[in-house]
Amino acid sequence: MNLPDYDAARLDRLIADLLDGTLPDAERVELGEILAASRQARDHYRSSMRIHAALIRHAPPLPVRESRRVSRPLWPVALAAAACVAIAGWIAFPRTGVPVAVLSGTNDAQWAGAEPAGELMGVPLELRRGFAEISFRSGVRVTVEGPCRFRVKDLSSLEFGHGRASVKAPDKKPAGFAFHLDTPGGRLTDLGTEFGVSVGTGSHGAVVMTEVFDGEIEVPSDNGARRRMLAGDAAAILKETDGTRLVTTVGDYPVDLGDVARRLPAPVVRRDFSGNLALGKPVTTPAYLSKAGGSVFPPDNLTDGRLNDTGSPGDWSFWLAPDGETGEATIDLLQPETIGRVVMQNTRNRRNGDRGMKEFVIRVSEDGQIFHEVHRGEMRRVEDEPSPGVDFPFETISFGPVRARYVMVQGISHYRSKDRQPSHRHYGFHSGGLNEIMIFAP
Repeated sequence: MNLPDYDAARLDRLIADLLDGTLPDAERVELGEILAASRQARDHYRSSMRIHAALIRHAPPLPVRESRRVSRPLWPVALAAAACVAIAGWIAFPRTGVPVAVLSGTNDAQWAGAEPAGELMGVPLELRRGFAEISFRSGVRVTVEGPCRFRVKDLSSLEFGHGRASVKAPDKKPAGFAFHLDTPGGRLTDLGTEFGVSVGTGSHGAVVMTEVFDGEIEVPSDNGARRRMLAGDAAAILKETDGTRLVTTVGDYPVDLGDVARRLPAPVVRRDFSGNLALGKPVTTPAYLSKAGGSVFPPDNLTDGRLNDTGSPGDWSFWLAPDGETGEATIDLLQPETIGRVVMQNTRNRRNGDRGMKEFVIRVSEDGQIFHEVHRGEMRRVEDEPSPGVDFPFETISFGPVRARYVMVQGISHYRSKDRQPSHRHYGFHSGGLNEIMIFAP
């Protein structure tokens, strides 16, 4: 790889010393300056961390014991042959000097601040969108999805304050080792497993939804007790003023985190939506769905730029009308604009496959009082759930140029679950909804 503007060999030497735990503070600053100044350097650094993390995951674990520290030129050896890991054993996670956790990959990541580099332990991090993979020296891999907040506490625990994540523990680990995910709802303890988690808030406190994909975990339960969950189990931990409750349904739906990214998604090519006049603009609606347990879907979700049915309790990315209503929403562009195109994304209410908008009408106004119709049509049902990181389908509506400050999308009908008949007790709960509305000049 060609790395202009600095010495590539010098960068490799700095990375090697960082991994070996021998990098002085002054050279840590130098490494940070190189990474901040060059995207190619950051790509090279991430590639190095991925290789390093892969070596960790495949290394035979060593027993914890006192040992004399010896400085070795680790990085050239690692690059030359992974076989030396098994021979030397220096990369096994009990060894001191090797970073506790590193960022081993990203996809479409946007951070609050600079992208993290080097040792992550103790650093509060906020991922505003996209995905990131954190690899621990122990072999544990955590894949997080923005928006989320987290902090690596030590070799065996990560503090996860908000968002979605999946945890994959190595198949082989020393006796007695367990990995902990500390959440506002309490500590989730890995007992040799793979599980997903979605951390948010409800009307009374923290809501932590979790599902075990493989193995088992231990979670907080009612009245301060602990409970084990096995593969296939899913539940929500509700942290309320009168204590903790463990439930299997939230907002009339069973807890289901099967759509959480279990590994870093492959990069995808995203459509260019520059010039979207609606992004971040205020949205009003007569009412929206709001229930206990974080089942809240306000209209501002329509212009937040999140292009899938993702999110966490109290922070979902899509809007839903109240039960039994198709709903309407009005975007305020804050000033009159000449528009001629609206792009919309339907919803399928996460994995539930319902509540998407069907027939609709678009009306516009300059004063917010008198509206006139510019388009009437029908949206397609989102039949299949896209893979993590893949956007929902977009539908483009074009019409003649018109001046407008306010753009109203009014639902006429909506899609119901194919699995619910009129006799079903929740049939009337269906409502309309959308994931995103974008507005453009002609």
